[in-house]
Amino acid sequence: MFSEKDLQVLLDFSAEGQVLSVYLNTDPTTLNTEAAKLRLRNMLKTIDLPEDIQAVEDYVNFEYDWAARGVVIFSNQKRNFFQEYQFELPVPDQVFAGERPLLRPLVNIMDTFMGWSVVLIDKQSAHLFSFDLGEMDALKTVDGDEVKQQKRGGGHAIPGLKGGSTLSANIENIIDRNFKEVIEMAESFFMHHHTRRIMIGGTDDNIARFMTELPKSWQSLIVGEFPMSMTASRDEVLDKATEEALKTQKEVTGKLVERAITLAAKGSTGVIGLIDTLNAIHEGRVKTLLVSEEFEQEGYRCKGCGYLTTQVLEKCPFCSGEFGKIDTAVEMAVQETLRKSAEVKVVQDNQQLKEAGQIAALLRY
Repeated sequence: MFSEKDLQVLLDFSAEGQVLSVYLNTDPTTLNTEAAKLRLRNMLKTIDLPEDIQAVEDYVNFEYDWAARGVVIFSNQKRNFFQEYQFELPVPDQVFAGERPLLRPLVNIMDTFMGWSVVLIDKQSAHLFSFDLGEMDALKTVDGDEVKQQKRGGGHAIPGLKGGSTLSANIENIIDRNFKEVIEMAESFFMHHHTRRIMIGGTDDNIARFMTELPKSWQSLIVGEFPMSMTASRDEVLDKATEEALKTQKEVTGKLVERAITLAAKGSTGVIGLIDTLNAIHEGRVKTLLVSEEFEQEGYRCKGCGYLTTQVLEKCPFCSGEFGKIDTAVEMAVQETLRKSAEVKVVQDNQQLKEAGQIAALLRY
């Protein structure tokens, strides 16, 4: 499975000549293998890197597991560099040739679908799932004591207990023990799987109780809840988790965009527009970069310190170095942000961000 270490390898890679980046949707539920191969061949017609094209075509024809739903490939044959990553998620079709790998679509996939835990909960048990990059595993089931509901007007007898109130208290004690056991196991599960976000399925009452009893440090990571039966299949849980992850990502990025625009208007810790955002990235002030999915623009990069700008300048204002023209100033900004250990959010269909110049940032100071 793709990891942060894999991303770092790609960030550190410097091509000899150009590197070919390929994103290909191969979802077998929506298209067949030959259709995907044809689409790839058509996209590669725009690329003039014959050795890399051959390496990519050899891989998809003879090595790729077509049961996967998406593949991302990076090739630079001049440096004997070839990296491929298979996903259980569809990826957006795209090819690109440049001096560095194209990483923005990959960053978006990671940010949206990496580090989730899903909890299905009732009064007796829980199912804990790890949901990473489209792959879901039922990794832990917690079975507590059986909860037998008291029937109105009578019900089953429990030796040594007298009266309905005593019976109800006993049932509540069982439920309380079960929840405590689930909470204990859930905390361990979240820590082990480096959980970044949590979604919970069940009835409203059970979800509310789980959320209340979970320590506040984990409560802050709960971003989704939905009705679901404990008998739901893995595929049902996977479909719902995917739906909730996409919904959550749109809500989170929307709120961050609003905040950045508001703070920028106040002259506080927010900037909008490409020039101001590039300056903040170079100065190391960016905490979270917000960029429209398809936004790109030509620009200039200092050959000395790497400063990025869209302005025509004779000398770099930071190191007096000379500038070289680049076709992808925005993609370079994304990668520079990641190198400085800041967060990148790829934003889809957000009118506010488009009106603000397609790019913005929340600042550290």
